[in-house]
Formats: sequence, C-alpha cells, structure tokens
Amino acid sequence: MRLGVSAKILIAYAVLLVMLAASSLFTLFYLRRGRQELAANQHRLEVQVAVDASLRSLEDFAKMRAAEGTGATLGLTSRVVAQNGIVSARQNLRDALDAIDRYFKEGANLSRRDEFGNYRRDIMDLDARVVGAAATLGSSELAAGDGIEADRSLANLLSRFHGLKNNLRAQGKLVAEQLADGERRAAEVALALSGLGLLLAVGAALVMMRTLRPLRALREHARQIAGGDYARRTNIASRDEIGDLAREFDAMAAAIEEREHRLIRSERLATVGRMAAHITHEIRNPLASLGLNVELLNDEVGGDEEARKLVKSISKEVDRLSEITETYLRFVRLPKPKLEKLDLGALTASVLEFSGSELALAKITWDVTKEPGLPEVVADESQLRQALHNLVRNAKEAMAEGGHLQVALGRAPEGAIRLVFADNGPGIAPENLAQIFEPFFSTKHKGTGLGLALVQQIVSEHGGRIEVDCPPGGGTRFAILLPQQAAS
Repeated sequence: MRLGVSAKILIAYAVLLVMLAASSLFTLFYLRRGRQELAANQHRLEVQVAVDASLRSLEDFAKMRAAEGTGATLGLTSRVVAQNGIVSARQNLRDALDAIDRYFKEGANLSRRDEFGNYRRDIMDLDARVVGAAATLGSSELAAGDGIEADRSLANLLSRFHGLKNNLRAQGKLVAEQLADGERRAAEVALALSGLGLLLAVGAALVMMRTLRPLRALREHARQIAGGDYARRTNIASRDEIGDLAREFDAMAAAIEEREHRLIRSERLATVGRMAAHITHEIRNPLASLGLNVELLNDEVGGDEEARKLVKSISKEVDRLSEITETYLRFVRLPKPKLEKLDLGALTASVLEFSGSELALAKITWDVTKEPGLPEVVADESQLRQALHNLVRNAKEAMAEGGHLQVALGRAPEGAIRLVFADNGPGIAPENLAQIFEPFFSTKHKGTGLGLALVQQIVSEHGGRIEVDCPPGGGTRFAILLPQQAAS
C-alpha cells in the first residue's frame, strides 16, 4: 500500500491524538469515578454519624436500665428517659434517611445504588423497631408487670444498631482502600499511557525525519544539476511524493545530460562538417580530374599488362576516395526530409530485394516478418532507403563468414512503429556500444565511421530513435522506432 507524505503525517498525528484522547478520557473517567466515590463516602459518613447518634441515645437509656437491674419495673423517670431517647433516635434515623435521599437526588453512582438501598431498608426497619420499643417502654402497664420483655427488646434493637454501624464502618474502610488502590492503578496506567505516548511521539518524529530526509538529498542534487553534474542520481526509492519527485529529478538530469550531449555532438558535427565540406570541396575537383587522366592514361598504355594493372589500381583508389568524399557530403549536407506517406514494409522489402544478390554472394540468407494492420508512415523515402541500405550493408560486413539476417516490422509497447535488423554475427564489444553512432568511429580498417552516424541522423530528423543491443547468444540488433504521431 502506497502512503504519501501527507498521509504519513496525518497518521502520526492521529496516533498521537488517539493516545492523548485515551489518556484524557482515562483521567476524566478516574476523576468522575473518584468524585462519585467521595460523594458516596460523604453521604455514608452522614448516615454513619446519624446512626451513631441514635445508638448513643439508646445506649444511654440501656445504661440506666442496667443500673436499675434486669427485669426491674420501669418507673416514671425511666419511661421519660426512654421516650426522650427514642425521640432522639428516630430524629437521627430520619437525618440518615435524608442523607440517603440527597445521595439519590444528586446522581447516585450506579454501583452504589444497591448499597444505599440496603441502608434505607435497614434504617426503616430500625425505625419501625424503635417505634415498637417506644410502645413497649412507654407503656404504664410495665409498672405492675415484668420488665424482662422490655430489656430483651432493647438489647435486640441495640444489636441491630451495632450491626448497621459496623457495616457502615466496614464499607467505608473498604471504599477507602479501593480508592487508594484505584489511585495507585490510575497512576500506573497514567504513567504507562504517558510513556507509550512519548514512545509514539519519538517514533512519529523518527518516521517524519526519515520521510523528510530525502529532501536534503534532493537539494544537493539540485545544486549538482545547477553545477553541471548530471551523472549522479538521487537513489531515493521511497514510494511517496518525495520518491516521485526524486525520480522526476533523475529523469530531468538524464534528459538534460542527453540534451547537453546532443548539443555538444551537434556543435562537434557542425565543426567537423564545415571542415569536411571544405576538405571535400578542395579535393573533389582534383579527384575528378585525376580520374579522367587515369582513364586517358589507360588508353595510352596499350597492351602493357603491368602498366594496365598499375592504372587499374590507381583508378580503384580514386573511386574509393570519390565515394568517401560523397559520403562526407551526404552527411554534412543532409537535406530536410520531404515527408510523404509510404508503406514501411514495402520499402524494407524493396531494399532487401535490391541487396539480395549482394547478400547471396556473401552467403547470407534473410527473411522479413511483418505485423498485420500496420499503418503507413510519414517520411522521406529517399533518406529512409539510404538508412536501411546502410543497416543492411553493416549487417553484411558483420557476417563475413555468412549468416542470417532477420528483419521484423511491428509495434513497440509505447505505440511506436519498430523496424528491427538482427544479424547472427559476432556482435559488438560492450566498450564500443556507446560510440558506434559517433561520427568517424569505426572498428573496420576501411570504414569511414559515418554509416551508423548517418542512420541516426536520418532517424532523428524523422522524430524517431535508433537502439542497438547485443543478445547474450551473439549477434547484433538495430531497432528503428518511429513515433506514433508519424503514422497516418
């Protein structure tokens, strides 16, 4: 999956925001839970204080009963004290119920609703028992009867109050321990989240540094291009916008380098052309005169075989020099192509037919394959014919011991029309491949070094290009590619 620079930055910030949000939500959750527990503890403490007050009121009366003796008959004073204690106890129990009601109204924690609901039921039960005790202890009939039942009722009531009191204390202690334990866990989780967030921040920073590091290489590459160093490449393989930019930089450097080489080559060719034209002009006319004089001399020597052989040798060298001068002139004075529609397949077949006897004498066989449905091209027939003749001659010279010439005409993957000449000769040395299209470069003893240079010049004038490669099995392949817009 390809991620751009903006996507990487967005993901890094999103991860950091998620971590920050998680830490913030955890903190808010813990604070809310702690606030709820503190509120519950505060109301629990109010309930506990009210229950303690009720218990003290009843315990004061229980102490007075203990001083009177178990089962003693209640006197008037005891009944008044009992009534006052019961009234105070019930008032305190109502205060406890009010504290519970306030807890529910203020938004009780769901986890504590059952607990405070149980407190309410216990307190209401105690209140009912206090009312029952009030009826017993406040009755005047006890003055004539036994007080044992009253003491038993009071002891049972005190026991229940103690149970509720102990329950409230135990629950308050448990909640305090839970709060302390939760605080410790919250601190640990907060530290872990902070550490993880720090690690993610460092990781995001490293990712951003690694992502943006190629920009420095691009800046250096731009300076190198500005300084004329086009050979170096950025070697940035990232699959984001920076990688795309680096590849465009490399392509731009290669294009500028190629254009500069073409400019240098053009300037060099222009200089060489002017020199060649001047030299050719200076020796062309003397060569013509020399050739004419050699013919006249041939007529004068008569039947002297030795002299005829010498004259023939001179005539042959004059013809060779004339051909070289004509080649130079064609290269220097190549006219602008006169474009017209033509069948490239038919032109190729015509060239091969014309060269057929020459190829046969050299023990070279040939065949042509053509992709059906190829369009015509717009080109100069004379110049293309000259280029194809040069390629056929080059293949013949490469197969000095005979061989096979394979010619193929079809479409290139990019849509251009491709014409391939493939021989099975010895091939071209790797160190010479880059120079074979240079003017005057030749590995042949009698070559001018202009044949392939002229082919490249003609193809370039038609908006195409020529490629060469040597397959591992031997031989050489020249491919002429005419752009698709040249096809009609």
